This record gives sequence, structure tokens and C-alpha cells, in this order.
Amino acid sequence: MACAAGTAFPARALLQDWELDPGQISQIGATIYDRLAPESFKAEYEPASPEDIAEFIAPVQVALAGESVAVLATLRPRAQRTLEMLRASPATQNYADWLEARMDFFDMAAEVEAAIPTPRPAPTPPLPPHPVPAPTPRPPPPAPPPKPLPPHPQSPPAGPRLIPHPVEPAPAPAPAPALEKARNRYVESKQVWLRKLAGRPAPARAAGLLPDLKGIFRAEGVPPELVWQAEAESTFNPAARSPAGAVGLYQFMPATARQFDLQLTPADERLDPRKNARAAARYLKQLHARFGNWPLALAAYNCGEGRVSKTLRTRGGTTFDEIHDNLPAETRMYVPKIAALIQLRENADLEQL
Repeated sequence: MACAAGTAFPARALLQDWELDPGQISQIGATIYDRLAPESFKAEYEPASPEDIAEFIAPVQVALAGESVAVLATLRPRAQRTLEMLRASPATQNYADWLEARMDFFDMAAEVEAAIPTPRPAPTPPLPPHPVPAPTPRPPPPAPPPKPLPPHPQSPPAGPRLIPHPVEPAPAPAPAPALEKARNRYVESKQVWLRKLAGRPAPARAAGLLPDLKGIFRAEGVPPELVWQAEAESTFNPAARSPAGAVGLYQFMPATARQFDLQLTPADERLDPRKNARAAARYLKQLHARFGNWPLALAAYNCGEGRVSKTLRTRGGTTFDEIHDNLPAETRMYVPKIAALIQLRENADLEQL
């Protein structure tokens, strides 16, 4: 299995390996399935097709970039099945680590709908009983009606009977603004994230990487506690990959990698954890100099400098708390999640770094 996986994603990745190729992954998975899967497994499961992989992962990517926490909650089962699909093949383990780092956002979105449910409408009070009138004497039977006259020969024929047009049901009402605001505040709360992450051990890979990573961050003038951003980006897998083409501990896209002197060919230096960390520290330092605090720097790292700058201008704000309502759902949870990780792993406050 290791040989087959190595064919798909070599350790020293080339330019054409940046993005997820569902056809290639499906072919490798089918090869492993045919050669190594026991007959009992084959009787119950079939390898995923390229269409299956693309169909599952595309909505997950779109939802993470969108602004709706409710959509993330709706897609949580799909995200979980996608993670299981990626875990099932050695060729997609690096993509699975990318998605696993983001499953917390889907889980939190589902949790808030249970924690702050949509209130049920108040029951309609019953109508008061109709008063019963006193009985009245029965009137005498009416006289028989007069015999009708024959129709006039010039009378037009009776018209067609009109059938009322069916009325379409009204669409379901959108969540009340107060309910949506309350749910957003829940998923953006560091205290909620502290509770969620409190019992989670650090990723096993972190111990071997932390000394070097902290030394690099210190050398670049960045608080070493921020190295834990890698847990939220890649679960400390130096080879983690997103379907959009980001690679490494701190998930650099090709353009940003070049900006911070990471070579992409013939070898992809984003896969080198130390070079990746040095680029991340420099990028964070640049973002902090531009935005003035670490929460905004992390928000810009996640959703882009342009998005954060535009939102600050539009809202006239200077802090993350003043603009988070207009940022993607992932970003609104990404910042408090990292703040909680730094507090749990280092007993440090992101706001005070």
C-alpha cells in the first residue's frame, strides 16, 4: 500500500501535484482495493469513483468559505463521510489531515443549533365557545314554489365553472436576526472553544516539531506560542494538503509561498516543516504590522488580507470583534479556536502576546 500511495504523492512534490486529482486518487484506491482488500470487505464495499470524491468534497470547500454557520451544520454528515472516504485510502491521508483540522467547525455549527434551538411558535389560543341560541318555534311549511318559466330563447348558455388556482405554500421563514446573532456569538466564544478542546491531546507529531518551530518563530520576532496555529491548519502534518492547493504545516498556497521565498520546483519547499514555519512566521509578522493585533492577523491569514481590509473600511472597525459578523463562518471560528489552543497548550492569552 505504501508503494501505491507513493506513486500518487511523492515526498518531493512537483508542480502538477498541487491540487486534488479525483481520477488519480480513485485509480490508486481501486488498485489497492483489487490487490489487498479481503473478499469479505469487497462483498460489502466498493472503491469510490472520481465523481464520488469530487461530489463529496466540493460542497465542503464551498461551505467553509461561506458566511453561514447553518450551512456548515447541514453539511456536517457529508463532511464526516468525506473524511472517512479520504482516510480509507493511503493516497489521500494528507487530504484527510487537512479536513480533520476543519471538522471542528462543522461540529461546532451542529452543536450551536442544539444549544440554541429555534424557538417553537406560541400555540394559538382556542376560540371561545359559540353561544347557543334559544330554541324557536318551528315555522309552518312554506308554500310550494311556482312552476319556473321556460328559458328565453335569446338567453346565453351557462358559462364554464371556475376552479380556483392552487395557492403555493409560503417559503419557510429565515431565522430571526436575534437567533442568528446569538448562534454566531456562541461559535465565536473562546470559552466555548476551551470547553470543546479541553480534553483533546496535542497531535502526536507536535512533540518532535515544537522545539524547532518555536526557535524559528522567536528568531523572526513572532511569539512562539503562535506555532500552535499548525494544529488548526494541518494537525501538525508537514505534508497536509487542501483540495484548493495549499500545502504544509501552515498551508501555503502557491502564490503566497513564492511571496515568502518558498521554491515550488523542482522540489516543493512547502513540505519542509522548518521552511514552511519560517514563511508562516514572516507572514504573521507582516499581517500583525498591517492590522495591529494578532486576532486580525490570524483572520487575514485565514480569509485573506483583502477581505479583512475591506471589511474594516466598510465597518469602520479596528478589532476582530467589530467586524467578525461580516467574515466567513470558518474565520469567525478559526480565530477563537486558535486562541483556545494557545491558552490550553501554553497557558497564554492571544490578546496579550
